[in-house]
Amino acid sequence: MIKLVVTDVDGTLLDDKSELSELNRQALLDCRKNGIGVILATGKSIKSIKFIIDILELKLPQITLNGTVVIDDRQDVIYSLLIGQSLYYELLKTIKEMGYKPLAALTDGNIYYDSYDKNYAVYEKVNEPIYKTDMLEKDEFAKNCVSIGLALKETDPLDDFLRRKYSKILHIVRSGEYFFDMINPKASKGNALHYIIRNTRIKRADIAVFGDSPNDMSMFEYAGLRIAVKNSFPEILAKADYITDENYNSGLGKAIYRHILK
Repeated sequence: MIKLVVTDVDGTLLDDKSELSELNRQALLDCRKNGIGVILATGKSIKSIKFIIDILELKLPQITLNGTVVIDDRQDVIYSLLIGQSLYYELLKTIKEMGYKPLAALTDGNIYYDSYDKNYAVYEKVNEPIYKTDMLEKDEFAKNCVSIGLALKETDPLDDFLRRKYSKILHIVRSGEYFFDMINPKASKGNALHYIIRNTRIKRADIAVFGDSPNDMSMFEYAGLRIAVKNSFPEILAKADYITDENYNSGLGKAIYRHILK
């Protein structure tokens, strides 16, 4: 019996306009009415998902920034995994020397840049606020950074370069077409989920997860029931127990009524 539903947000729960459909909203509310917990697991910050938390009146801890930060029902940070100060400065130097413009995500959910890139429009498209600062090379940022990100297509040469150079000391994750993040090697949505349920009676077999992107794989490997929306990356589709309709056709809501609240 499913006791917990964990869902990715962009490309899974929300449609292509970053809106929550009525069917998805009602399905998750019905989960809660039936005693099933609901957790959002996103690569984005708490600021961009607060409206969903409010709509669904979620009380459990929520997973943000690809599992590097978990927040409680008061939206206070209860778990975080940092990049580390020396590596933070090294990553900025490496990326900037190659002519690219990184972003730094901090434990408080704020994401900063010091030189605008036209590709940052993808953050605006998914309602993720990003903030201009005079320079990223600050100790206060280095001490609190959980992710160095880029608006970068998978085919960009920098993707391969950074993976070859840093994949042994960082966890490199991709969500959607453009979102590329380098995080603590112990950080993942799956590990954050384990942290949340570690002292509960919820077993892995009691958990249903929904996702679409490579950064959801750790959850798929952890949970008992794995459901992918039809628009998912091939590796997620291959790992899924069930494939539901696309995110823009309320696939999550349909699957909840078909497989969980049946």
